[in-house]
Amino acid sequence: MKRLGKSALAMALAAATPVLATDSVQHTDEISILGTYIEPDEDRTDEYGSAVRVIYGLRIDRHWWLEPTFFAGVMETGEDGGPDFYQQGLGADISYRFFGDAEFTPYGLAGLGISRNDVANNPASEFDGYANLGLGVLTSPLTESGLRLRGEVRYLYDNYDDGLFDWHFGVGITVPIGATRRQVVEKVTVIERPVVVESERVVELADSDNDGVVDGVDQCPNTLEGLQVDNVGCVKTDEKQSVVLRGVTFEFNSDRLTANARDILNRAAEALKGQTDLSVELAGHTDSVGSDSYNLELSQARADSVRNYLIEQGVDPGQMTAVGYGETQPVRSNDTEEGRERNRRVEFNVISK
Repeated sequence: MKRLGKSALAMALAAATPVLATDSVQHTDEISILGTYIEPDEDRTDEYGSAVRVIYGLRIDRHWWLEPTFFAGVMETGEDGGPDFYQQGLGADISYRFFGDAEFTPYGLAGLGISRNDVANNPASEFDGYANLGLGVLTSPLTESGLRLRGEVRYLYDNYDDGLFDWHFGVGITVPIGATRRQVVEKVTVIERPVVVESERVVELADSDNDGVVDGVDQCPNTLEGLQVDNVGCVKTDEKQSVVLRGVTFEFNSDRLTANARDILNRAAEALKGQTDLSVELAGHTDSVGSDSYNLELSQARADSVRNYLIEQGVDPGQMTAVGYGETQPVRSNDTEEGRERNRRVEFNVISK
């Protein structure tokens, strides 16, 4: 390095660096519309029928849903000019999704309701009850709005006319209610970096990880921005520190990491591999939407997903613990959308020694 003479070493703040962070808003309701093919009981008719079914889904927890449902259809008699059977039903099902919030999941259902049977050209109609059992499947989301395909088969007992058994085969779409994805751009200020001032010209020394220690001295060259380091550029392990991993997000209603999240975690993996005496807690947090137990389970699954990915990148498992805190440690009010977005986060907490 050339001699600086009367030059002085000064400190200058780096410009605020924009960081893009995305997150998914969990939805608690959804609506499904299905077209249905009916295979009627032989005592009703030996032809076929068709119907439209509308289902409103209400989340109970990760696996269980309450689904009020309405259907209306007609069954052919096969007689020219003869009467057709008209049928409507209003009821509610309890549905269990076997894979919880996974993108693709089979489900089972059972429910009860009120049926109305009517025959064309016959003024009489009969109200009675019905019960049904079913199996179905929901596909992965097809669009950014969360639209999915739904297919199912139901075995329906109708108490009309001393009891009739029909098969309902339905295919349609499921749309989340109020579920959106938003992108949030935040500005953070990196810590001071050293510069050399000579005459009226500023010469900036290289500091690749922006930790305030120049590369020629830095013994831990990949530390995460926002963590305090010692005079050789390694994270201080004698005090508690924490930094939010902005941009570490997950696919909609899932613990599966997005491609953007994996890019950010690659940097975290290099930081941990470069300082083997560093131990951290990977803390998952959610907002207050949904039940306490659901949020606790989801936050733990996401923290585990981050830890597993870092292990795959070569980080020693003994350096990391994963803990889900659910909605218990908000950093902003959950009464606003902005506050809920800030509360959905993964933190990198240094465990002091």
